[in-house]
Amino acid sequence: MIELVKHIEILLLENDCVIVPGLGGFIAHNRPAQYCTETNEFCPPLRTIGFNPQLVMNDGLLVQSYMQAYNTDFPDATRKIERIVSQLKEDIYQQGQVELGNIGTLYYNVQGVYEFEPRQDAFFTPSLYGLEKVTLPKLIQQEATAPKTSPRIEIHPQKEETLVVWKQTAWKRILSSDWIQHAISVAAAILLFFILSTPVENTYVDEANYASLGSTSMFDAIRGESIVTTLANYVQTDYASVTEDSLKKARRQSRPKNNVNTLKPVAVKTEKIAAAPRVEKTEKQQAKASGTEIKKDNVPVKASEKKAENTTPKKQVSGKKSYVIVASFPEAADAEVQADVYRKQGYKDAQVIAGSGRYRVAISQFTDAADAYKQINQFKANNQFKDAWVFTTK
Repeated sequence: MIELVKHIEILLLENDCVIVPGLGGFIAHNRPAQYCTETNEFCPPLRTIGFNPQLVMNDGLLVQSYMQAYNTDFPDATRKIERIVSQLKEDIYQQGQVELGNIGTLYYNVQGVYEFEPRQDAFFTPSLYGLEKVTLPKLIQQEATAPKTSPRIEIHPQKEETLVVWKQTAWKRILSSDWIQHAISVAAAILLFFILSTPVENTYVDEANYASLGSTSMFDAIRGESIVTTLANYVQTDYASVTEDSLKKARRQSRPKNNVNTLKPVAVKTEKIAAAPRVEKTEKQQAKASGTEIKKDNVPVKASEKKAENTTPKKQVSGKKSYVIVASFPEAADAEVQADVYRKQGYKDAQVIAGSGRYRVAISQFTDAADAYKQINQFKANNQFKDAWVFTTK
């Protein structure tokens, strides 16, 4: 029994439901964080375990754990679990309760129903490891205190007159003091110094410290031979006498002569490369090169349509099939091994059916579901395959 409890604890770490065939299913529930008003504690989220005695169908999860632990096959692991479950039920009938390690305690009440009480300090969630209760004191609302009022001082008219006289005498004493006179004289001297002082200005300019764009003589030569300056001279002398002939003469005179300061253009030789001609072949030339001729309007349209109609595949309608399932595995290799065992026992139609992430071992196949249920009734009558069920495909 201790070994069975260890298998259930390990499986509950990664699964939300573990079914013990013939006993019931242990289901994990996630409880959110809570606040306890009595103890002022914040409880962390927990994962509690419940029990449902109606879940007795073998889902293969516990059997697979036994198969991996003992390196055995499915029937042998199933028989071991059945023996342990029968011994566990006998202990519950005799003692009234059985402790299941860190899972909890299983009871058997007067009505003949199993009751389960989970253990509070059990650990079934690695992601919630280390979370503990936190206690925070409540905030106490303080009462608002009334502001303190300072006592009022009543001033009589005679006291007011004495205060005014005292202020006037105090100001006279301050103004008549020597240090104020000294401060005023110092400020006046500083102001006169800034007003009467001569300004300092750097009027000397060293032309050697400035960058120039070129020789001034070159700019003078260009300016004398420029078109703009000649036109400006004509405009200033006599605007009315400017005609087309005078403009032509001015342009001729403004042309550059053999002068040192004139700029000579550099001739650049440019060459144009003609694009390569495109070689295009017509349909007739391509046909001649391949040794065939293109014929137009020689293929009948009706013949091509008939061939297209003949080549279209016909839809096949598949019927329903019913399989008698005797085992289920999460891995395909385990299912194939179990199917080979059934074939050696004489069930030649044993096969593996995959679907919904499970690999089911079918011992026979029928086109009618009624025949499949008849075979299951025959198995149960002969005490064979008590957990067999029918799986129908569309």
